[in-house]
Amino acid sequence: MAPSINAFVVGVQNPKGGTGKTTIAVNLARAAQLDGFSSLLIDTDPQGSARDWRARSPEGYEGPRVQPATNPRMLRAEVARHTQEYEFAVLDGSARLKRMTGAVIDASDVLLIPVQPSALDLWGAAEFIGDVVEAHEQGEVSAAFVASRRIVGTNLEEQITGALDDFGLDVLRGTGQRVAYAQSIQEGQTVLDGYDGKAEKEVRTLLEEIGRLV
Repeated sequence: MAPSINAFVVGVQNPKGGTGKTTIAVNLARAAQLDGFSSLLIDTDPQGSARDWRARSPEGYEGPRVQPATNPRMLRAEVARHTQEYEFAVLDGSARLKRMTGAVIDASDVLLIPVQPSALDLWGAAEFIGDVVEAHEQGEVSAAFVASRRIVGTNLEEQITGALDDFGLDVLRGTGQRVAYAQSIQEGQTVLDGYDGKAEKEVRTLLEEIGRLV
């Protein structure tokens, strides 16, 4: 029997690199924490992007704890163990590791697929998206696409949104292309720590939308 996970778990995964997984994961974990939930960020990537982010945090920063869990065969058990004292957890997915992408799906209550306004994000993840859609249709996980670095009002964004609609998953507005995301991550913080009010609203809206998926 699979280990029971007490926390609400949001997986952020796209096997294509450079889609903004860590930025979304870090900001969601912080948003949940600021909303009063005990929040944990689980880094499944051997490259440790989320751990690198936390290592840059200024002294005394009270952001979410980051816990590594990089063995796909043990991920669900690791998530169950690490979240015993937490209400909310975010899995920062890894790129190009097929076994881990399946493990993240299995361990998540909600699975977010970050996509930038570029068809390349779809071409590089078609098999993974198919697996997510199948799990979603079978009721194993609630899933949605989430825009990453969205350029508001461009024709390209409209075209990609139309392509995403064909998969039958919700498309969440996600994050815009704002300097504050990169700057805050580089400084070990998030846009919710006084960087950009519009960016903060995007993240809080995304957290609310996740709640409506379940």
